[in-house]
Amino acid sequence: MHADMDRRKFITAATAGAGLLALNAKTLEAQTPRTSTMPLRPLGKMGWMISIVGFGAGSRYLTQKNLDVAERMIHRAVELGINYFDTGFSYMTGDVRESHLRYGRFLTPNYRDRIYLSSKLHARDAETAKRDFEQTLIDLKTDHLDVLHFHGVASSEKIDKILAKDGALSVYRKLKEEGSIRAIGVTGHDSRVIAEALRRIQPDCVMCPQNPAHANVRRGYKGLDFARDVTPYALEHGMGLLAMKTTAQNQLIGKGGVSAEQLVRYALSLPVAAAVIGMPTLEVVESNALIARTLKPMSDPERKKISQQLSDAVADGTLLYTAPGYRDGTWV
Repeated sequence: MHADMDRRKFITAATAGAGLLALNAKTLEAQTPRTSTMPLRPLGKMGWMISIVGFGAGSRYLTQKNLDVAERMIHRAVELGINYFDTGFSYMTGDVRESHLRYGRFLTPNYRDRIYLSSKLHARDAETAKRDFEQTLIDLKTDHLDVLHFHGVASSEKIDKILAKDGALSVYRKLKEEGSIRAIGVTGHDSRVIAEALRRIQPDCVMCPQNPAHANVRRGYKGLDFARDVTPYALEHGMGLLAMKTTAQNQLIGKGGVSAEQLVRYALSLPVAAAVIGMPTLEVVESNALIARTLKPMSDPERKKISQQLSDAVADGTLLYTAPGYRDGTWV
């Protein structure tokens, strides 16, 4: 039983239409209904109301080696009202798809009818995408995904492969027609490439970096201006917008005196449905949920001040995911 029961709230929030592009702190707060004290927002035009903080089960979650703690983190996240859970086929420990397997053990057997479940594939051709998706369902112990993303789309050539006759998009579309997935998504770290992917693939949602360091990219750094290249198009076309890299894998925490709470609040003050945040410890789950449940969106001056404090983050290499060959915390 998904949160589709909140469709009326979605319709009310969605009536802002293109006005979402100009959301200020006051209107954003007004358009964020709550359930069990966890704020919810619409994910694009799909009619889903998702928690404004999503559980990220990538490299940060996999640093938690105590499986008892890893399990408690899942249970606690659900208790706190988090209903969007993200993982990926390539989130591995060694050669084991550890993130998938943890979800299949701790999450889906207990909460599948209460959550939105997302995963990602790096496959660009149809055959590999079909095979990896079938394995994904086995790993996650479910018969469908709510969102299946094209993971880390990094070039026009990769988009060409996805769109080719034997490309992965044909598989994604068939899976959606069959009901095996409910939405198609795209993720990536280059704003120009993601903007191209949105135009050519026309996905239902997109996940990309959203942090204050990106507000300074107009000084000559190309491919990092998601506010200009991605956000307007996504919102104008009803695509759900998800934030990631809100703390730049913790690299922004403390830089320029900026706290983790400020970074999360910054992302949640943008016109995103949710910030999907890596969850390494139970304490991080608790703190992110508390920030979400007590959120007071930042004003424009507040956001500008934090951006200024992090004005050197792009130039000095703080944003690790901008390095050539970056892939989920590793360089390949």
